[in-house]
Amino acid sequence: MNLQEEKIDSGRRRKHLRGLTVIGCVLAAVLILFAGYRSFRRFFSGLSRDFMSPFLNSVVRTEDKAAAASLMLSSKIRLARQLAATSRENARLAAENNTLKSLERENRALRAFLGLPRKNGYQPVFAEVLARAVSTWREGFVINRGENDGIAPGDLVVAMDDRGRFAAAGRIKEVSKRTSTVMTLFSEECHFSVILASSRHAGGLEYDPYSRVQKVKYLPADGTYAEGEQVVTSGISSYTPPGLPVGRVVKSANGNIATIRDQMFAEVEVRPILNPDTIQFVAVYTKRSVQ
Repeated sequence: MNLQEEKIDSGRRRKHLRGLTVIGCVLAAVLILFAGYRSFRRFFSGLSRDFMSPFLNSVVRTEDKAAAASLMLSSKIRLARQLAATSRENARLAAENNTLKSLERENRALRAFLGLPRKNGYQPVFAEVLARAVSTWREGFVINRGENDGIAPGDLVVAMDDRGRFAAAGRIKEVSKRTSTVMTLFSEECHFSVILASSRHAGGLEYDPYSRVQKVKYLPADGTYAEGEQVVTSGISSYTPPGLPVGRVVKSANGNIATIRDQMFAEVEVRPILNPDTIQFVAVYTKRSVQ
């Protein structure tokens, strides 16, 4: 009985082994076929591309030639319209770019005015140049602030140069409710007292229309004056805050620093810091206390 059971068990094991062997062979065959298929596919895929490449290239060249022929067959009027449309688009983009650059410059200028020097007893009013006359472009301009903003004739006007420096630009001549007329340092109507920062000599700043230069007059005849000395507002007038830059002393046309007039007074020439031609924004010092 035991021998018979052992034979039965042995037969079952052999069947199991044969089954496992068959399954393993089938799996191995599937793996071999799969690997062979991928290799076969890569090989014949590359071979087919190489075989078809001349035909594909000829198709591309034919399409290019057809497009070129179509362009050549286009009418001159159509091509002119396309060129005009492209030119208009380029002009539009250039205008937008210029506008953005202009807004950027204005933004920098307005932000720089936040650093305007504060003066006791004076309140700065910020304004924009509204209009200019061609015949008096350098002598004066109109700003968009007036009596309603506390501006009065005689108030000092300052502006900023290209290097971000604030300096005196002129005085208010006339005001309306919403606008004011500014006379610049290049106008005969603009006068105010100044002081030479180093020597502390005071005098009056005026524009000489004959020599077309600014001069500080009525200085002491026995004073000592140096080229490059800074000229600032004196603050003698109640309309003018003290210590605001105006310009620097320069040599006159004859090579002298100072010229004596009537053996009583000296005068020196001054180069202003600001160029009135490019002023766009200004600040007006009004006689109001800062709250």
